[in-house]
Amino acid sequence: MQAAIAADAGGRQAFEAMVAFRAEILALILFAWLLGMLTNGLADVLPARRALLHRPRSAWIAWIRFGQRPRVRELALEVGVPLLWALALGRFGLSPRGILCALYLTILALVVVTDLERRLIYDAVMLPAIALAALAAPVSPWLEGGAVGAWGMGVGAFIFFFGLAVVTRGGIGGGDATLAAFIGLIAGFPRGLQALSWGALLAGVFALGLLLSRRGTWNTLIPYGPFLALGGALALLG
Repeated sequence: MQAAIAADAGGRQAFEAMVAFRAEILALILFAWLLGMLTNGLADVLPARRALLHRPRSAWIAWIRFGQRPRVRELALEVGVPLLWALALGRFGLSPRGILCALYLTILALVVVTDLERRLIYDAVMLPAIALAALAAPVSPWLEGGAVGAWGMGVGAFIFFFGLAVVTRGGIGGGDATLAAFIGLIAGFPRGLQALSWGALLAGVFALGLLLSRRGTWNTLIPYGPFLALGGALALLG
């Protein structure tokens, strides 16, 4: 009898835990969906240097319900941001590392959009992101090299890429330098070196492809931000 009661109590506890876990997952999916809409809104207002005063809208709902065909980017971000959160939380669980990783990936997604659309990486995005990563480093024990290594990696990456921006005179921009600093902070040392190396390699392969296909020349400028961001994302999820 007692064994049956204990088994019943254990079953109820397991069921309640499962329900609570599913509620947390649903809440996170909803939050990530809203964050995708917010990211779309920021991508729209940043070029005009305006504040996001209106409520973010769903591109998918506007299309399905009202027939308002949105841009591909709006649809992709609204789906992509929740997928990035799923990747981060699936990799690291519902933990501080998982949540920080998801936030960092969302910032990188916004950088990719603005660099592809406007060839700009905005200080209004990167400076708060750098501040967040710098403050989070001491409480991120998973960073190789610890907080000091992450801070050093961030500063070193900024100096190196800022120097490249000066030398190339437009080939690499100041926004790429702040993005490199952010990637150095979130990846730490030496993983930050790997992330930036991957980004540079991917950019080089893309540039070579343009040359071989005769779609570009040695003077063709390409946005480096998406490639650096991809390298950073690989380092985060690695």
